[in-house]
Amino acid sequence: MEITRNDRADCCEIKLNGRLDAAWSEHVSQAVAGCVRDGQHAIALDMAEVNYLSSAGIRVLMLYARQLKNIQGRFTIVNASAPVRKVLVLSGLEPLMQAAPTLAASAAASGGARKVALPQAGVFAEVFPLDPTAVLRVQWPGNPEAWLAGGAMPSTGVVTEFAGGVMGLGLGVLPSGAAGEAECPGEFLAAAGAAVCLPADGANQPDYLVQQGALIPAVKVAYGMLGQGAFSQLLRFDQGPGRQGLPLSDVIRASLEAAGGGAAGLVLVAETASLVGAALRKTPPAPPPGSPPPGLFDFPGVRDWLSFTAEPAFANSTCLIVGFAATGARGPGLKLLRPLVPSGEIHGHFHAAAFPYRPLRKGRVDLAETVQFLFQAGTVTGLLHLLHDWRQPNGAGESRLLRGACWCAPLEI
Repeated sequence: MEITRNDRADCCEIKLNGRLDAAWSEHVSQAVAGCVRDGQHAIALDMAEVNYLSSAGIRVLMLYARQLKNIQGRFTIVNASAPVRKVLVLSGLEPLMQAAPTLAASAAASGGARKVALPQAGVFAEVFPLDPTAVLRVQWPGNPEAWLAGGAMPSTGVVTEFAGGVMGLGLGVLPSGAAGEAECPGEFLAAAGAAVCLPADGANQPDYLVQQGALIPAVKVAYGMLGQGAFSQLLRFDQGPGRQGLPLSDVIRASLEAAGGGAAGLVLVAETASLVGAALRKTPPAPPPGSPPPGLFDFPGVRDWLSFTAEPAFANSTCLIVGFAATGARGPGLKLLRPLVPSGEIHGHFHAAAFPYRPLRKGRVDLAETVQFLFQAGTVTGLLHLLHDWRQPNGAGESRLLRGACWCAPLEI
């Protein structure tokens, strides 16, 4: 089979020539998946020169028709040959044979947005106003000084509920309620009624709770930073053609500018090129009475407690990122925020939960619905405290995003 791709202004056309059977269905699936990963949500499959369609091929057509419908895209078959048309009619897929798709729906969803330039040349983002008066009121539960000095007990912590209007991150654990059960606090994040935690028990398996009915996710927070309120702006960004992902710091700069005030809380859901960061491998033991706390960040002992991404990880995933950022002028005065770039012009603290790749709907989207969409897959593949490894010449760099949505609001301290 021959597979030819043609990117047009209104859609991505894939022309097939040959048999769409079990031997070629995976190749066609990869071609369509490549279009979706490139941000094409209107796809036309030209099957004028396909002389055979088996059930393996039908499965591919149904898979992407359903996937694109879920993100308000369109998947259609144009110029179906007589053999293909007969199979589609008999199998009930005749509605797929329509005119070539367009991006009219996406254009309508962009109504009311203004464009802002990102640092990458020729890259723009759309900013949708949500609530110009919205702010996030900040709290810092727990005691970071004791933990970072290695002197806190794992059992200490503040149980905090994360309903839909509360976002945050830090070090904590999902409370089990079982008496005597060992607790191993690790990195956590929470937003839009969902909380994800990576226990520092060595298993490297994130766990999560999602708000459902009367169930509100709670985290026993050793230390953290919380924001309560609503978001003022929605930023939609895309890397554009021919790039290897947008640096996370570029999106943060644009979000800070959109939110205003010099400091902001951010929640991002993004299709991800790669993530760079670290996670607590296991909880350090408490020092004996009268002994000085261990030097948690002393080399080489730090490797016993922390795991770092030696190179960019979680390529081609979809992630939920929660964090706080501030300009260089305000950042040093906010607890838990550290420089994100070598110049120190922006400070921040961000955690990311990685999920299997799922394309995101374009235009104006709702935060709660988008986060719920992520958890429908039922799998969280990893959780990291994001870092910018700017060591020269072999540093891993920073996390890079393909496209996504960022909800932001200024902080009220």
